[in-house]
Amino acid sequence: MTMYKDTQASQMQEQPVVYGKKKNWLATMLLCAFLGPFGIHRFYTGYPIIGIIQLLSFGGCCIWILIDYIMLALNKYKDKNENELDEYNGTVGFIFIILLIIGVIAGILSPHS
Repeated sequence: MTMYKDTQASQMQEQPVVYGKKKNWLATMLLCAFLGPFGIHRFYTGYPIIGIIQLLSFGGCCIWILIDYIMLALNKYKDKNENELDEYNGTVGFIFIILLIIGVIAGILSPHS
């Protein structure tokens, strides 16, 4: 009987409390990747004030976007209700990190006029 109670108690602790509808990880990642300087991913995840600041500062001169992008790829980004984003895929996150590295290297090695 105690084994059942211990199992039941551990299952109850594992389930996080979800407030509101969870936002999709891939949608947020794509918004950050393609519209990041405009802060669209911040609006989507419920941070309109930060979204406006990113919009006015072009994503914090793109430094803020890189931080958000990496946090999203590593699944460390949360929405306004402190919920983790839904349907995280580590493989796709890894691919996004590789694409970021390739883009940075290509930007550094490209000839500047």
